[in-house]
Amino acid sequence: MTITRQEQAAGTRLRILDAAVEVLVDVGYAGASTLQIQQRAGLSRGGLLHQFGSRDELLVAAVDHLTTMHVAALTMPRVWPAEPGERIDAAVDAMWEQYRQPFFWASLELWFASRHNPEVARGLGPHERRLNGLVKRSVEAFFGPELASHVAFSDAVHLLLSSMRGVGVSYALQPSRDPGRDPHVRIWKDLARRLLLEGVEQPPKV
Repeated sequence: MTITRQEQAAGTRLRILDAAVEVLVDVGYAGASTLQIQQRAGLSRGGLLHQFGSRDELLVAAVDHLTTMHVAALTMPRVWPAEPGERIDAAVDAMWEQYRQPFFWASLELWFASRHNPEVARGLGPHERRLNGLVKRSVEAFFGPELASHVAFSDAVHLLLSSMRGVGVSYALQPSRDPGRDPHVRIWKDLARRLLLEGVEQPPKV
């Protein structure tokens, strides 16, 4: 099958984005040079610059690509517990899992860089607005329609996401810790249960 020029360009762009994310996670924003990215993507400098006009444009596009693809995939159907309390526990575990993924660390690098780099800040604005919508839909899918319709759902999710983001950052100082055994996990589950189970009919015990 013949590959069109458009398909070839799309494949090249994807290789560049994947390589940029890898470099950003491995060496951070300050160390993520276009030379390292082009070498990891297996391209010439001309091939890289043909796709992206600057390093910051490339890094923002790479994080946007990675997070959008990952978060959008979270809404895919999966088997969840039927009991509301167990569903909450499983949903919290699924949320916390996202703060242990490469896209979280890549995003952090750009968030911190945006404090002093207007180009990065401008590029991240549309990305963050679009991502917020994707995160909202994925979290609603985690909890299911009944829990997601609870009057306290928005507040609960906001508290969980903000806390998980802060705890996730702390792993930069202690990367050897086991996130699955983090004491905050039980706190998050208890908090979500208290907020979301009020008024929810519980199945009879057998």
